[in-house]
Amino acid sequence: MSPNVRVRAYRPRQLALSKAKARQRSWIAFRVPGEQGKMLAAMAGVALVLGLALTQVFHGQVVDMQAAAEQLRARNTAIANENVRLLAARAQVASKTQIASLAKTRLKLFEPDQGQVRRM
Repeated sequence: MSPNVRVRAYRPRQLALSKAKARQRSWIAFRVPGEQGKMLAAMAGVALVLGLALTQVFHGQVVDMQAAAEQLRARNTAIANENVRLLAARAQVASKTQIASLAKTRLKLFEPDQGQVRRM
């Protein structure tokens, strides 16, 4: 049997010490050429401005609708109070005492006495 010819003795690798500074990695993993970078930055700025404008428009619509809802609630409350007042007035006008007093004054009617009523 022949010895392994291609086997080498183990030698740990040594880091080459150089006096040059190590290059630090950027936090951006990719590089964009100058013109494309400017275009991307401009597009991002325009998108940001459009996004802010849209949120302001939607916020304005929400505020307008809240004001309209508040006005409708106030109107509904006023109508409900008017309804209660009208129901009370109707109950007063339709009461038996009110009808009897109006019949006496306007129509000159009166309630019959006990002896005037005959039942058949």
